[in-house]
Amino acid sequence: MISSANYNWKVAISLVVLLLLSFVAISVGPTKITITQIWMSVTQSQDVDFGITQTLWQLRLPRIVMALLAGMALSASGGAFQSVFRNPMSDPYVLGISSGASVGAAIAIILGLNSQLLGIPFFAFLGATSALAIVYWLAFSLKQSEQNTLLLAGIAMSLMLGAIVSLLLVINREQMESIYFWILGGFNAVGWQQIYIVGPVVILSILLLFNYCKDMNLLSMGNETAHSLGINVKQKVAIILLISALSVSIVVSYSGVIGFVGLIVPHMVRFAIGADNRRLLPLAAIWGGIFLILADTIARTVIQPGELPVGSITALFGAPYFFFILIKKSRRHV
Repeated sequence: MISSANYNWKVAISLVVLLLLSFVAISVGPTKITITQIWMSVTQSQDVDFGITQTLWQLRLPRIVMALLAGMALSASGGAFQSVFRNPMSDPYVLGISSGASVGAAIAIILGLNSQLLGIPFFAFLGATSALAIVYWLAFSLKQSEQNTLLLAGIAMSLMLGAIVSLLLVINREQMESIYFWILGGFNAVGWQQIYIVGPVVILSILLLFNYCKDMNLLSMGNETAHSLGINVKQKVAIILLISALSVSIVVSYSGVIGFVGLIVPHMVRFAIGADNRRLLPLAAIWGGIFLILADTIARTVIQPGELPVGSITALFGAPYFFFILIKKSRRHV
């Protein structure tokens, strides 16, 4: 276990990395923006070009802020899932939570509720919680290994929900482009209006998760141990999962399905600082934001002036890492 001073240094360094990467993300793209131009735009200098100001404030900054919020939500939720289920391969994407949210969002679009303030977020939350409830029931109700059942149920749920989205695409061709956005994931359609909705929900959800870090530490020891220490296991698990589903669904409703962030980041942070969630979740949230800002920057600069889906970039990192964890875990049981 690392000391408090060492941990504080890691947090400080992480924040510096986040700040520097944000400057790089603002600067690169089809339109190059220098540090001087950023400063002039911030100070509202009369010498700054209007096009630069618009690119900075209306295009790049909203994407960076949304990527930060999405990364924080997905990483914190992934860390919570891994502690509650005691499984390093648990995350919102693998367990089908993100796919459930995308199905809910797709249904909202088909019903014509995509212009409503609470239409897509509400249906996304409903889809996410429904998928979570089924996976949770299968993992803890069947008389088998909770860990293996959880993983298999999550993968099966993701496949089934992916098939449902594909059917919705075929049946509703007029909304195909809008629905297809949720399959790929990205921040190209994000503006400040969406951030004003997503921001408070994500920040509140993460703060609530931080409040349950001590309970997560006890739950990670096993349900029987947690119960013997005075924890109402079912109640605490339900609350933690609902908070996580809320933050994931609000992110998915505006950014689409972005996988593996909640798998990679908490696992790597746990390896660096240990399993204490009081330290793990805050640092994982920061590095989740860093990871998604980096992924979004790569996605929009590799094939300029076009861009790649952010979900594809995270999958390129996440899928091999998933196999690495799977192989590592299987070797422990040999």
